[in-house]
Amino acid sequence: MRVLIINPNSDQETADVLSKTAQSFLEDRGEFDVVSMRTAPKLVVTYEDQAASAMELIATVRAGRERYDAFILACHADPNLDLVREVAGGKPVFGIAEASMRMAAMLHGGYAVITPSEKIIPKKFALARKYHCEEELRTVVVSGGNEKEHLLDAGRKALQVPGVNAIVLGCANYSGLDSALEQELSVPVFDGLIWALILADGAVHNKEYQRKTLG
Repeated sequence: MRVLIINPNSDQETADVLSKTAQSFLEDRGEFDVVSMRTAPKLVVTYEDQAASAMELIATVRAGRERYDAFILACHADPNLDLVREVAGGKPVFGIAEASMRMAAMLHGGYAVITPSEKIIPKKFALARKYHCEEELRTVVVSGGNEKEHLLDAGRKALQVPGVNAIVLGCANYSGLDSALEQELSVPVFDGLIWALILADGAVHNKEYQRKTLG
């Protein structure tokens, strides 16, 4: 599998986090590239932020349709996800919010999302409605930062809400901390990039299987 991981913001630190997680998870099972949107702000918070890089995003995906087997939109707002799917030429496209929230709800029922800003809370509930997992979303908790201790504090607060059986990391900058947090919190912790890679790998292998069975 060859996958393009799209960082919809312009922050190189975010791109580095994504690259580190993808390399650690995939090892030699697939190839990936990470690309950032130069016309986007450093942090995508508002719908205006999402719109800022739409044309660059379209051009990036169209240019990669022959090279890549799948695309991952690596921002937990899933900005312009439907747009990317429209221009991806039939290649599978996964957003890290949809991947993590749907899988958390499907596998564990009630879940909580940790997010970096109060401004984003309504958007998490809007995404949950869109992805048909709003009923399972018990709470959205704001983290004081991107470090492990900040996320642990937010996770402990989330677990005080009845019915929370899993934690979703609601920001790309939290990627790579799922295992450490899960060990401390004793509940499943979902890293959206990891689950998007799992789903992308499954989709690509399914296409290969179908081609083989057709001879």
